[in-house]
Amino acid sequence: MINNLRLVIVLSVISFLTAQDFTKIDIDLENLSFQKTIIPLQELNNNFPKNIDVLSRLSAAHHFLSEKADDKKIEKMNTDKALKYITEAMAIDSSSAEVHKWYAVSFGKSVENQSIRKQIESSKIIEFHCLQAIQKLPSDPFCYNIMGQWHYRLADISPLSRRLATIIFEEPPKGSFEMAEYFLSKSLELEPKYIGTYYWLGKSYDKLGNEEKKLSLFKTAADLPRPYKREEIMYKEILKYLKNKS
Repeated sequence: MINNLRLVIVLSVISFLTAQDFTKIDIDLENLSFQKTIIPLQELNNNFPKNIDVLSRLSAAHHFLSEKADDKKIEKMNTDKALKYITEAMAIDSSSAEVHKWYAVSFGKSVENQSIRKQIESSKIIEFHCLQAIQKLPSDPFCYNIMGQWHYRLADISPLSRRLATIIFEEPPKGSFEMAEYFLSKSLELEPKYIGTYYWLGKSYDKLGNEEKKLSLFKTAADLPRPYKREEIMYKEILKYLKNKS
């Protein structure tokens, strides 16, 4: 009888969480109102811990708050929280597409300002989770964008860093500008309004010797929204390039 009662309670909680309305939270995330989502998500997490839908959204919200932050301490605090929540989600369900996606994003952000050695050591982890996300979310432009940047950055490392990679790994991670172009083109096809994709795809074409395509992409990118400081930096580089070409 006690076991049956426990089962009913557990099923009731699961049913409630399955039916939980994330509509307002998701609208705020979509509208870039990330701070508005934190309190309701924390309340859900306190009342119903170990729910990957809540944890994934908390990770996403804190990631974007880190992207918006001008203060380095606030940026790091949100970066750390994003990784903390998604690491917890990964321990609960390592098969979830959203968990793989936000783990790749959060982990990647956490190491991007660290040493080249640390970035190389982390690259295979990012690749694994990103490819898992793409396999499970084939229509998500974000995942293709991350993978395109992954290939570009690895293909663009110095000869010294390449030698370091061969020391760290028996089979070091390999990036290519051709694969960067493939993944970024796919991302652009799925989401044609994000300046970052034009920026990285343009840089990839430049490395492949096609400056005409870079110029075309950068001209389009100059008129697109710039939601975070990362995109503002890209925008300034794009304008500088276009000015030199005029």
